[in-house]
Formats: sequence, structure tokens, C-alpha cells
Amino acid sequence: MVRPMPWNDIWELRKRARELADSGIDATPKQEIHREGKWTVRVILDTPDSRPPTPDVPRSAALPAPVLLVPPLMVRPMVFDLQPDHSFVRLLRDRGLRPYVLDLGVPDRSDQDRRLDDYVLGAIPGAVDAVLRHAGTPQVALVGYCLGGLFCLLHVAAHRDVRVSRIVTIASPVDFSRMGLLGTLGAAAAGRVDPLVDAMGVIPGWMANAGFQLLSGRRAVARLFELRDKEADETYLRSFGAISHWLSGLVPYPGEAFKQLLKDVMKRNRVHDSWLVFGEQRVELAAVHCPVLAFAGETDAIAPVGSIVALRQHLPPGRVSVRLAPGGHVGILGGPDAPRTVWEPAAEFLLAGATATG
Repeated sequence: MVRPMPWNDIWELRKRARELADSGIDATPKQEIHREGKWTVRVILDTPDSRPPTPDVPRSAALPAPVLLVPPLMVRPMVFDLQPDHSFVRLLRDRGLRPYVLDLGVPDRSDQDRRLDDYVLGAIPGAVDAVLRHAGTPQVALVGYCLGGLFCLLHVAAHRDVRVSRIVTIASPVDFSRMGLLGTLGAAAAGRVDPLVDAMGVIPGWMANAGFQLLSGRRAVARLFELRDKEADETYLRSFGAISHWLSGLVPYPGEAFKQLLKDVMKRNRVHDSWLVFGEQRVELAAVHCPVLAFAGETDAIAPVGSIVALRQHLPPGRVSVRLAPGGHVGILGGPDAPRTVWEPAAEFLLAGATATG
């Protein structure tokens, strides 16, 4: 028999979970190495507990290969460092890589006119330059989550950047005609919401969070009931609280970039059709020269498997590999299975590139 619990009690339990997670959010020591306006790059520092995750996995004796992690717009880079015992950046560091994290900052009305071009042609290459200067190496690998992964692909395609050795994308769609309900809604909204976007200047993070919860539907409600069933499991509560911080901490989306996303990317599908133009330059994914490992969530309703597998239509089999992983759009990166099904395989892929170019 299901044990009843009033909604206010569940909400108090959710509050406790967030409090338990507070001190561990983005807690791995980092040092800022570059700042340009609101964009910053930080390097992950060693700590006394830095160690291989298992005794039979040695740290690399060579100069650690740099890896730049790129979040999407609206998402803070804390998603790569959720808790000390559940941290993508710590795992990469402890495997012998040198992680750096790009923070795109918190846009406000002064950023209303920023376009996707500004990120792909400005922020990403600026961050790559900063990492290479700091690391003292000729190449860097890129890891991007959601549209952060697409930004990585578009950067390499636009700049023919041979300094990028490998790319890992996680839940990063390329064919927006296969994004299900979200793609349909985005295409339908293109143009129609322009007056509202212009009036607001930026799209508030809470609006994106509300949309995500609606698309999650029964899964979001089920997670609340699961929280009730595991109220005595402090490890689970901290994990729940970290994810809750992630979703409630979404930041605004610059207005012009949002309109561009709806019109050019979602409605016209110009990334997949190879007709995306930044400035006066046409950007084609086929120009990506380096190996790519793309992870797709088996139950991802935001970026369904088909929208990610479409990358194979742009790159030859020897250059791209698509790997399915359990979880939805959040779970694939931050869920309990992520270290085994995404983080570890990503580290192995990146280390193989470091060995090949070392």
C-alpha cells in the first residue's frame, strides 16, 4: 500500500534535500584564468583527495591534456560539479586530464542583442585560446552538454580549428525536426513571440524551468513521490537537492539569441540542413575534422535519440560514434548512472586522444 504524505510535507522534504546539497554544489576548487565581460574560464585544481577512481586506473604521467567543458545558455557550469562525490570534473581530473570550465555568466537586459553568433564566434574561440595559453599545450578537447555540445561542433566547423583534438557531446541535438513536442512548439513560436521577447529583453530562467517541468510530465511527479519513499537516504536527498538547484538556477536567455534559436535552428532546421549562417559565414557540420563521441539519453524527451543520431549524416563513421545512455535530458549528465555510462566512457575517449596526440 502506498504511504500517503501531504504535499506540504513533500515540499519540506524537498527543501531539506536542497539544504543538504547546498555546500557541495560547484565545490571542487577552481581558479579563474580568463575573463571577458561576463564570460569566464576556470581551471579545476588538484585537492588532497585527488586520486584515480579505482586502484587499477593510474593517473597519466605526461602533461595533463586540457579539456574545456561548455554548458548551454541558461545553464550554470555547476552541472559539471554537482557534489564532491558526484562530479564530472573531478572524475576527469582524477583520470589524469586537466578540466577547464566555461561560464557564460548571467545575461540581463544589457545582453538583449547578443546572438548565437556571439557565443560560437566569440566566447568559444576566446575560451579555447585562454585554455591553450594556460595549459601550454598545442591542442584541447571540448565537452559540451545540450546546446553547449552544439556550440562546440559549430565552433570547430566555423573556424576549421585544428587545435581541437576531440569533441564529446552529451544530449546535443543537431536535427531539430526530430525533437518531438519541444521542436514543434519552438517552430510554432518562431516569429510569433518576437514582440514579447523584445519587451522582456531576455527570457527568464523560471520560464524555461516551467517548460521543462511540463515536458517532463509524469516523470517530475514521480520523482517527488520517490523523494518521499527515500526520505531516510541522505545520499539520495543530496543528489535530489543538487538536481533541484540545477533546474531552479536556470539563468536568462538573451532575447536575440532566443529568437534566432526558434527561427533558424528549430523552425528552419538550418544546423541539420547546413544552411546556418553566422555573420557572413555558412557553417556546415561536415567541416568538423576531429573524432566526436555523442551521448544520447534513451528516455530524453528534450533531445530525443533521433535528433542526436542525425550527426551521422554529416560525419563519416570513422569520425563520429553515437552512444546511448540511460536517463532523460538531466539524468544522462547528472543521474546516478552517469559516472558509469557517460563520464567514464567520455574520459576514456578523451585520454585516447591525448595519447594519440602526445
